[in-house]
Amino acid sequence: MSNADPAIPPSGERPGVSRRRIAINFLTLATTNVSGLLVTILVSVYVRRAMGPEAIGQVSWAMAAVAYLSVLVSPGLLFVGQRRLAQSPEASQSVIALVLTLQTLLACMAYAFVLVAASLEPRGPVVSVLLVIQGATLFATAWNTGWALQAHERMVAPSLAALAINVLQLPALMLLVHGPEDLTLYAILVVAFAFGTVAFNFFYLARRRILQPLRLRPTLAGLRGMLREAWPLALTQAALLVIANSGILLLGFTDGDDAVGQFASAYRLMLVANVVTAALWNAYFPAFVRTERSPEQAVRLSREYLGLLAWMGLPTAALGWAFGRHVVELLYGPAFAPAGRYFEWLCLAIGFNFLNYGVVSALVPWGRGDLQLRMTSAAAVLNLAVTAIAVPLYGAWGAVAAVFASEMLGLALGIATRRGLGLYWHPILPAVLPPLLCSAAAVGIIAALPRRLDHLWWLELAGGALMVGVCMLLLERHRLRYAWQAFRLR
Repeated sequence: MSNADPAIPPSGERPGVSRRRIAINFLTLATTNVSGLLVTILVSVYVRRAMGPEAIGQVSWAMAAVAYLSVLVSPGLLFVGQRRLAQSPEASQSVIALVLTLQTLLACMAYAFVLVAASLEPRGPVVSVLLVIQGATLFATAWNTGWALQAHERMVAPSLAALAINVLQLPALMLLVHGPEDLTLYAILVVAFAFGTVAFNFFYLARRRILQPLRLRPTLAGLRGMLREAWPLALTQAALLVIANSGILLLGFTDGDDAVGQFASAYRLMLVANVVTAALWNAYFPAFVRTERSPEQAVRLSREYLGLLAWMGLPTAALGWAFGRHVVELLYGPAFAPAGRYFEWLCLAIGFNFLNYGVVSALVPWGRGDLQLRMTSAAAVLNLAVTAIAVPLYGAWGAVAAVFASEMLGLALGIATRRGLGLYWHPILPAVLPPLLCSAAAVGIIAALPRRLDHLWWLELAGGALMVGVCMLLLERHRLRYAWQAFRLR
């Protein structure tokens, strides 16, 4: 079986960009992801109320430590494989076999390291047990084939299956997990459900005749070419993990499990917004790949992508900043009051993150992952520096500052790079200014309301969201009408 790099067809022979397919995939992914998000929030609420900040701090620290090793298990190979299959779908069997073989070998080595580290008990016996259990998710990462389904734009059924598996997790936890003494059982259940999604994806690939599992054979043929393309993405993933987890890890040594539990709860809740960027990214990725040699189409698609992210991210950031403490107290209870304050300020980082995604993420399907690496690495270095200085002095607030610093630098470098090199460049301000002004106006009106109305915060939140929605309809009605007509005609 040959695993040589598949030939890339000329741009004229590639499948065109179908906005109908993009819309269907995005709406399906967004709907299932939002539904799954609601289930995840319910799980998070139940687990935190049952186990408290200290136990959550222990499990969060172990998850952050294992997350660092995930980049060794999947060093950018999923993105490379997805890009190749989007260009040459007929190469599915050979590309999937190569990715699975390499990632399985890497997972074995990474898990061996976890076992050695756990035996040294860096933060006590409980955390070491959690490391051993959660380290098994490295194999779930290695055997993930969702990227192949995304490349073939077969996302509907897998996303529904993932939602169903996520829904089943809640009753299992409610039945078996009742307090801090069940922390180990909670970790085991999380790992078990992670493998459920892996199993369904294999089944669906076989059913759609994209993959023949019984004919899969371990192979490393074509490895050198894939690694050469993947290493910038692997380093980018490592930089993103530094940004996401450095504050949690250092807090564990400087401020203890309670501080980790408070900050990690706020940070994980902030990451809930990523369900939107993930859905939009998965829907647009194949289309971006196909526009690589069509500059006019690439610019149009990039402008559309950034505009959607701006309208979704900036209002979320503004309203989260205004009402975050109420949301956290409602979900997690008074024990997590400090997390509410952290969450409000972390919400502002959501706006920068969405714009960062809109400017930088398209570089990967366009084959310029090396540029993304440089920008993300710079942001990671700044994050580490701020974390190392600010966390010992200011605790979790130092970790919040580090998140802000890295997001702002990443966005600034992304704009400067794409504009300076003319990479399908288009003005940023026209896409960003309308949602920014609408969001600021809505929050300004809410902030001017008397403090005695704070107990009606949920009504104020609904009113702010309604104001932003009306604003979007008024300012973007022509674009929305055009998009709807294009969707119906295709």
